[in-house]
Amino acid sequence: MSEGSALISFRGIAKRFEHDGSMFTAVEDVQLDVAPGEFCCVVGPSGCGKSTLLNMSAGLMEPSAGTVHYAGSPVPKPNTKVGYITQKDNVLPWRTVFRNVALPLELRQVDKAEIRERVSAMLDLVGLTGFAKAYPRQLSGGMRKRVALARTLVYEPEAILADEPFGALDAQLKTILQAELRRIWERTGTTFIFVTHDIGEAITLGDRVVVMSQRPGRISMVCDVDIPRPRDVFKVRFDARYAELFEQLWSALSDEVEQELAS
Repeated sequence: MSEGSALISFRGIAKRFEHDGSMFTAVEDVQLDVAPGEFCCVVGPSGCGKSTLLNMSAGLMEPSAGTVHYAGSPVPKPNTKVGYITQKDNVLPWRTVFRNVALPLELRQVDKAEIRERVSAMLDLVGLTGFAKAYPRQLSGGMRKRVALARTLVYEPEAILADEPFGALDAQLKTILQAELRRIWERTGTTFIFVTHDIGEAITLGDRVVVMSQRPGRISMVCDVDIPRPRDVFKVRFDARYAELFEQLWSALSDEVEQELAS
């Protein structure tokens, strides 16, 4: 893929930080293109710079070396064309579900009638119809995650950066939300960069899985997920190709983890 055809492009990226008077390198020599509409998953050991790449894509952080481009131009600060979903749902407890989802549209001074229409449609998309007047304290953890996803999708970002959004959930709820996210992605065609520690989740959701090395994070493998879509998230684990990809990715990732533990 050429840089011009990529939506998000990393070229020779390095990022260094100062800590306790000394410098350390979080990521180094990262080369990656993410195509429009692609679901790109990123896995790697803790501290290898996965979140750093998201922050640079969002225009929240500048690389120490190299360039990050969005739609062919340097990433603006901040990059308002992307949405960012963090590990915490960050829903506002004093706002109802409807008003939480409406917040980014209110900040953009969208007409009230349009806000009602778009928020109602988004609540229907994420399966929260009937909960518009509920407050976060009245919702389950999974429902709060849906509120956060709806709030990100409602202003129609071109790309979504997701930093382990399902990491703290139990296995059953995680699978349910993976199914919801897969359904939404298929309907919207939004570009995703999705960070996860879960290899199975990466295979289930991704078009490609990018494996990062231990710090300083470099790309050690890029694996195409050639399991046909649409994928049933509840059954894909029984696919023979799933097992092959899991073994391939686990071998690469376990080598990195073992090196990290030995260092």
